[in-house]
Amino acid sequence: MEGEIRLKNFLDLLKKNKNKSISTLIIIGLVGFILLTIGKISIQGDFSQKTVDGRATDIKIAADQPFLQEDIEKKLEQILSQVEGVGRVKVMLTFETEDQVEPAFNTVDNKRVTEENDSEGGIRTITETQVNKQVVLLNKGGEEEPLLVKKMIPAIKGVLIVADGGESSETVERITKATSTLLGVPLYKIKVMPYSKN
Repeated sequence: MEGEIRLKNFLDLLKKNKNKSISTLIIIGLVGFILLTIGKISIQGDFSQKTVDGRATDIKIAADQPFLQEDIEKKLEQILSQVEGVGRVKVMLTFETEDQVEPAFNTVDNKRVTEENDSEGGIRTITETQVNKQVVLLNKGGEEEPLLVKKMIPAIKGVLIVADGGESSETVERITKATSTLLGVPLYKIKVMPYSKN
């Protein structure tokens, strides 16, 4: 409560100030300070940077795709089992490729330009460019992981659904449309089969 009164008094003082540019500057400074504080709080992990050669063989990235695939399959099974006319459901997804990742690089460009005068009065310009590219690594809990700039999840290649009620064309249509809507997959990539009677 006391903090609110102080803040209110401070804001009233800024309103009364004739020099609007100073007031604006103070407000911008406070907003910047708050954003910096929030940014520091939300960063997790130890971000001491280390670098290694930028060769792909040196980069170890955990494959999250099986976990993602299982998660999507389970969620789809849960929602489809709620559709009218559907009982048990099993879902299998296939993907076009594996996850594609783009690590962050620490790039150092060195450019040196040399001008030489030759004996005939001409000028020769020599430009040397050297690029040193290294993957940025983060130290998280004693393990080094590359800092990822972008991680692309591959497109779904196909969906196979085995469901109670899969013999009914009406139920198959409901399942297919629901799956297409949820995953953004065209209808022709979805196949619904009836559960075995055994």
